[in-house]
Amino acid sequence: MCVIAGGIGGLSCARALARYGLRVVLLEGRTVAGGASGRNGGFLLAGASLFHVDARERYGREDARRLYAHTLRAQEEVFALAAELGAGDAVRRVGCLRVAASEEEAEHVIRHAEALHEDGFPAELVEGDDLPPAVRRLGRVACLTAHDGALQPARWIRTLAGAAERDGVAIHEGSPVHGPVPAPGECAVHTPGGVVRARHVVVAADGALPQLVPDYADRIRSRRLHMVATAPLPERILEGVVYARWGYEYFQQLPDGRLTCGGFSDVDAERSYTAVEDGSLEIWARLERYVRDELGLEQADVTHRWVGLVGYGEDGRPFVGPVPGRDGLHVLGGYSGVGNLVGYVAGKAVAERIATGRSEDVGLFAADRVAG
Repeated sequence: MCVIAGGIGGLSCARALARYGLRVVLLEGRTVAGGASGRNGGFLLAGASLFHVDARERYGREDARRLYAHTLRAQEEVFALAAELGAGDAVRRVGCLRVAASEEEAEHVIRHAEALHEDGFPAELVEGDDLPPAVRRLGRVACLTAHDGALQPARWIRTLAGAAERDGVAIHEGSPVHGPVPAPGECAVHTPGGVVRARHVVVAADGALPQLVPDYADRIRSRRLHMVATAPLPERILEGVVYARWGYEYFQQLPDGRLTCGGFSDVDAERSYTAVEDGSLEIWARLERYVRDELGLEQADVTHRWVGLVGYGEDGRPFVGPVPGRDGLHVLGGYSGVGNLVGYVAGKAVAERIATGRSEDVGLFAADRVAG
């Protein structure tokens, strides 16, 4: 088996394949955790990119409920696995507050919490003075999903890579593969360091998937997401992770006191759709103003700025599974900014599909579903 890309999807897939007893080579173009899997906001959220109330309308209530339930179970698995692998302090159950920044959004937040309750999932409304002071500045009502978590993405990915190697996966960093990636029956996979011939090839590069497998170029778009981090703050301002303004802004305070914050992809607009890993000075400046002015952290010193390239799918769900008409070629990508948990589920689903011939989870994100 050949897996291309060492992010969360590729590593979970490779490790699962190895645990089925298969021989696995993983090719990573740079270093493990060097892409968006190690450069994101560190949210471990159940569900897909759409809020559950919207997912019910878009996918149908039953499919949305199944998707949320499967990711909720996977979330528990990740917490347990992180503790088992000695990275429990890097993957923490802290809860997520989705705070409304307007009256319109407040109504949506309430419907979101109601939809979760109707489908049997935990959620509660938090209002007014019960909100942390920094969050209170943004809005007065929020939905708390206490089961959600935060992670230190680079450390978690490197921990998972170590576990994959112990299970028998051969990881080759500095081994880029250029598109289009061939199916096993078409030719071998070529890298600067050698050639790989495999019965199955899995392309798990979320942000680069349109370039590596052009079959999906009309359904997944590469997109840059901006982040900043501050020096450690003198006091703790919150314990959980926060989604604000329809999820366009998101932030958390790390255990060492630093605040990490991302967002304003709607301001970046069409410029955000790029396969080039360059950031916008305008968006970074807007994030700094957000930290100082809107969160009230006037003395916060922004020390780091970066971007991660991710793949955005057309309906908010990733494309996962075998590529139609390309026997032995599989994809997973298009997580639309929420790949930390969905990517983990997707990777294991593809491995199960390859090893056993079927996977219930692949059906949630079928790679052969019709565009639109």
